[in-house]
Formats: sequence, structure tokens, C-alpha cells
Amino acid sequence: MNITLRPIDDTNREAVIALNVREDQPFVAPNDVSLRQFAETEAEAPGVARPFAIYADEELVGFCMFIFDPEDEDEEDRYYLWRFMIDQRYQGKGYGQAAMDEIIRYFKDRGADRLYLSTEPENARGLHVYHKAGFRETGVIDDDEAVLMRMLQGPRKLVKDFYGLDVDKALHIQGKKDYGVSIAVSDDEGDLSTYCAGSGRYGQDFPVNPDMLFQAGSVSKPMFALTLLRYADKGKIDLDADISGVVPEFVKKGPVTFAALLSHTAGYNVHGFPGYPAAHEPLSLEDVLSGKGNTPRLRRIRPYGKQHMYSGGGITLAELAFTRITGTTLRDAFQKEVAEPLGLVRTGYFQPLDEDKLANAAFGGRLAQKEDLAHGYHYYPEHAAAGLWTTPTELVKVGLALSRSYRRGGFLKKKTARRMMEPVLDNYGLCIYRGVNHPEMAYHGGWNEGFLTEWNFSLKEDLCVASMINRATVAADEAHAETAFDIYQNAKE
Repeated sequence: MNITLRPIDDTNREAVIALNVREDQPFVAPNDVSLRQFAETEAEAPGVARPFAIYADEELVGFCMFIFDPEDEDEEDRYYLWRFMIDQRYQGKGYGQAAMDEIIRYFKDRGADRLYLSTEPENARGLHVYHKAGFRETGVIDDDEAVLMRMLQGPRKLVKDFYGLDVDKALHIQGKKDYGVSIAVSDDEGDLSTYCAGSGRYGQDFPVNPDMLFQAGSVSKPMFALTLLRYADKGKIDLDADISGVVPEFVKKGPVTFAALLSHTAGYNVHGFPGYPAAHEPLSLEDVLSGKGNTPRLRRIRPYGKQHMYSGGGITLAELAFTRITGTTLRDAFQKEVAEPLGLVRTGYFQPLDEDKLANAAFGGRLAQKEDLAHGYHYYPEHAAAGLWTTPTELVKVGLALSRSYRRGGFLKKKTARRMMEPVLDNYGLCIYRGVNHPEMAYHGGWNEGFLTEWNFSLKEDLCVASMINRATVAADEAHAETAFDIYQNAKE
């Protein structure tokens, strides 16, 4: 067959609009919609969008539309296959593959070095054609579509580029059975993009996907603070009230306030928690604070209110006081006050992790090989300090809600959000850091056994970056923090 790409004009426009795909391909946009989008783009940037009718000899069989803009600063936006469809009458007969070859030739002949496209991950027929033509997933999910790329000039190596970074190289993500990473970004233009690479379970071919659950480590703390502040906004919690009488067995001398505990200025010990093997018997908050677990008994070791000393133990004491005052668990309170209002369906203090969530949960580091092949993660009874499971996409939702609350009120009252973000000592507010050299940025990191999290968001605009990996070493932590910050800076620009 002889495939040709022909301009759309008055002689074939109606015939192109009449082309249709199969009923089980709802993700393919109708051609009249595509042509309207072409007209809109043409009015703003003449010559950038290029629609074509696809002919096999003299028979009209399909439609395609490109973005061809060599001057665009973003490499991903220079050469893009925006639309591609073959009429249902001609599918399965080789027309799609032949047309794809002709499309690739079009770009090659005009000097393009690479070609991008995006499609629904469920578009099995389309993915078959794209893979056969040499396209490969970049790991980026943009507006729920998987982004694929094919090199047109030079070696056929997939070029990784997520907000100007080769994430795999920076984080040493190698192969299908190595460690993995999941990143979500809402940039200053309001676009949500995700990037996934590697394996969610070391030693297994278990590709990371945007909905995969990771442990958030100490990012659990600001989520606890957010829950508590929702109660404060309703007048059910007083941040500055002495709560020593609520937890008298752990406070020999008051006062103690939620504000002091959340800002790590109450002087308590126990920096962090190592967790327990997943099958460990349940422990209560009282057990943890009494030293019956694998950490020392909670006690005050520094003067109250005089210095910032990071204390997961102090956060756990705050959680105990919170549960006693409210008569509810943190898991239930977070679900009602944060998850449901923000539309979070995969985030919660799941300790232990529910079995129905296990199928799409990452394992931390090599814990599966070392401890439990079926449950490669630790159990954290210290929910507020370290017990959150979530996804980067849902952390971004929370970051945006906090940013908007800080600027104009909303999910939290403006006054409450500003108090949370205002540093108390050492640039730390109520379970949140402020950037020393970037005061417009709020952030928190997390480190659980086998898991690392970075969460950065702007207080000036709708901009948030959340990144999670299933590898926890000092070197990985440094590289991860630097990568997340670089993505934040590039997304801001």
C-alpha cells in the first residue's frame, strides 16, 4: 500500500470528520473536536499545529495532527504527535503501522531529533502500534496520559527528561527489578504531571505506577498537624492550652501544649522510630511512650520552649493527647477531616496496612528479602510521627490546599494556616519547615525503613512537588532531596 499524508481542505474535511474508531476506544477524540482545536491553535500560533488526512493509495483511512515547533524551548513540546486515528473499518489491516512509519518519516525529513506522543494507558491497540514503531514510555503521566518518545536521529536511546532532569540518573534507578521512584508535580500553569520509573519492590518486575502506595515517613507529621488544626478551626482543640493533665503519666511537670509539641520545642527525646516487622504484635501509643517497644521511654531532656529539638516522641505524645480529647483515632479523624474533603482515596494512617491495599503497595528497600516476602515494609504504631501511607499525587493535593489556605483561607482558616507556616524556632513551624533561602517554600521530608519522601510547595502560587522512593540510605536521601528541589525550581520557572 502507498500511504500519504494530505492536507485537509474543503474536498476532504467532511469525510475526515465522518471517520470513527471502535466503541471500545472512547479515549480517541472525535476528529471534529481535533479540527476545532487546530483552528484555535492556528489563531494563536500559525503553522505550529498541522492536521493531515491519511490515505492508503486513494482511500481515506485515518487522520493525524502534529505539533511542529522547532523554536519551542521545551524539547517535549517541539515535535509532538497530537492526534492519530485509523477508521474502524481499516483497523487490524496494517494501515496504522504503515501510517506511523510515514509520520516518522515526515519528522525525520524535517530535521526533528525526537518525537513525543501521549495516550491513555488503557489504549492497548494504540500502544501496540506505538511500541512496534519504536516508541517507549518515558515514565511521565501528563493529565492521565502516558507520554511516549522515539528518537529519530542518533542512537535509539530513550532520553529521560522530567522538568529538565534525568531523574533515573540522579536517583540511580536501574532496570525493572531495582528500586523505584514516583513523582507528582502541579506546576505554576496548573498542570499535573507524574513520573514513575523502576520497581516498587526490589528484586521483582513490579513497575511503579502513580497510584502505588508508599510510606511517607515524617511527612506523616504535617498530615497529623493538618488534622489537628481542622479541629482547632472548629473550636474543639486549643493549641495553647496546657494538656499535661490529659497525659499525666508522661508529663511530670507542665505546661505542655500542642503548639510546643508540633513545633518540637517541648524538649522531649526520641528523635525517630525504626518501626517493626509487618507481622509484629500491635502496640499502643502508651506502649511506645512507656518504652515497651524498641525506643526509650519518653522524657523531657531540654528546657521547655527554649530550643528546637526534633522529637518524634513529642509528636506521639501529641497524638495520644489528641485521641483522648477527641475520643477518636487519628486514622478515623484524618479520614473525616482531611481525606474525604480533599478527595484523597489512597492516603491514610493504615497501620497495619490493610490487605486489600497490599496489591499496589511498594516495599521498602530490601525488607521483603530480609524479613517477610509477602509484606516488605515495617509496621509503625506511631501513626502521627511515621505511619502514613500515600501517593505523590495525593500529597500534591494536600500541598495545594495548604498553599491556598495560607494565601486566602479555605481548607484551613487563613489565620490558622499562617500560624502553621510561621517558624517558631530554627525555621520550623507547626510540623512544617520554611526554606531558609526560599522563604516562599514550605516543605517536609520523610525517612521510614526503606522509604524516602520529599514534599515541597509554594506559599505564593499553586505549585507543589512530591517525590517518593523505596530506598533509604544517606546518599539516596541527599540525591532525592536535591532532585525534588531542582524539579520544584524548574516547575516554578
